[in-house]
Amino acid sequence: MSTEELIIELIIQDLRFFQVNMKVRSIRELDFCRFEMLELILKVWGKGEEIDYFDLGDRYMEYVKEVKFLPLPYYGDLLKPLAIKCYKGLVNRVKELEENPSNKYGEAGGYNRMER
Repeated sequence: MSTEELIIELIIQDLRFFQVNMKVRSIRELDFCRFEMLELILKVWGKGEEIDYFDLGDRYMEYVKEVKFLPLPYYGDLLKPLAIKCYKGLVNRVKELEENPSNKYGEAGGYNRMER
């Protein structure tokens, strides 16, 4: 399995988790912004040291919000097109951040979460 396929699979699982939880109880999108998943995606991608998951959170949630409009399939197979769109959106966001590092979380105020 390639890195791209693995990340898409992680996104599918996260979308599925969110979708199932929406069916079980009333939640808002932001109740479920799981930064741990973004952190894992960045580690698998090999970008965990250079990009903070907060830099991807807004872009990721754009796609997670769309899951509420999809039917709940048994295996989550209907989520793959959305997961691919999400992956491409994350790729574009990473490129934006690499081209302009000053857009990273907290850079304007002199605070960088990566300095721990």
